[in-house]
Amino acid sequence: MKKRLLAGIMCAVMALGVAGCGGSGSSSAGNSNSGGEVKAVNLKMAVTPSETSVWMVAANEFKKLVEERTEGRYTVTIYGNEQLAAGDQTKGVEMLFNGTTDVDLHSSMIISNVVPELSVISMPWLFPNGYDSVDEYLFNDGAAGAEYVKKAIEAKGAHVVGIGENGFRQITNNKRPITSAADMAMLKIRVPAISLLLDVFKSLGADPTQMPFGEVFTALQQGAIDGQENPYDTIRSAKIQEVQKYMTIWNYCYDPIILSVSGNIWNKLSDADKAIFEAAGKEACAAQVSASRAMDAEIIEQFKGIGVEVNELSPEAIEEMKGVVAPIYDQYKEKFGEEAFAAFGYAFQ
Repeated sequence: MKKRLLAGIMCAVMALGVAGCGGSGSSSAGNSNSGGEVKAVNLKMAVTPSETSVWMVAANEFKKLVEERTEGRYTVTIYGNEQLAAGDQTKGVEMLFNGTTDVDLHSSMIISNVVPELSVISMPWLFPNGYDSVDEYLFNDGAAGAEYVKKAIEAKGAHVVGIGENGFRQITNNKRPITSAADMAMLKIRVPAISLLLDVFKSLGADPTQMPFGEVFTALQQGAIDGQENPYDTIRSAKIQEVQKYMTIWNYCYDPIILSVSGNIWNKLSDADKAIFEAAGKEACAAQVSASRAMDAEIIEQFKGIGVEVNELSPEAIEEMKGVVAPIYDQYKEKFGEEAFAAFGYAFQ
């Protein structure tokens, strides 16, 4: 049953992705053509991963709902694989805020390169009760964490219409199973280009390395790095499991994805169209979160099926690691303030 569910989800994602990435046009729009008909405004939408990623559930659903509910007055062209920014994720975020891109789907971790206060979401073991904690602070009505995210991004000029899910980040490597902090010693692990994760992995004794994600598969294959960390579906869609021996489930860091509209577009929308975009974003992201969570267990079994050794870090080992990284909380409290942590349920003693 789970295999049929996963197959159905991924077929739908890939089919919609092909349709969503087709088409052409620009985000500029005229008022009418010679026949007096209103010309559609075509919106360019940037998405980080490929068409096979579960992120595309949100992208394609948003496209469909906006086009249907505006009766074609707005159309959306989806550009996966960070095409609009030539693979540069941080540049992709900057393009949202300067209005070059009209609609954007990036992880909070990457957005934090432009909106630094969003780094707080990536603090290690910030969500102690897994998805229950995530739902409480990001997905329930009026969730404090969601409001924090929206306020931070909107202060930069874009407008958040939905929050989706990249998921909890797990760690893979080719050296050994990770069962304690000691097993992290000198592992050369690729991490995203944010200072917080460099601090986390250095404190755990690893050798963190930054490189574009598009280079990770080859670097693992050639032994230039030992491992990497990412959510299940990102690992799967990039085929990282094919060049890794071990995966440890440790849920050390949660990664939401943020669906935003540039201020250049948002400020031109009528109140009625703003309501349509808001509702479409919320519904699209809710569908994406459901699809993402439905895939987790099946992806783990897929990895095991091709020979990846999967272990889950024990509660005792997690507590040990939390103790090791505890000074990082004090370090970033000074940077972000206690209010930022409180939005996600963390209180300093």
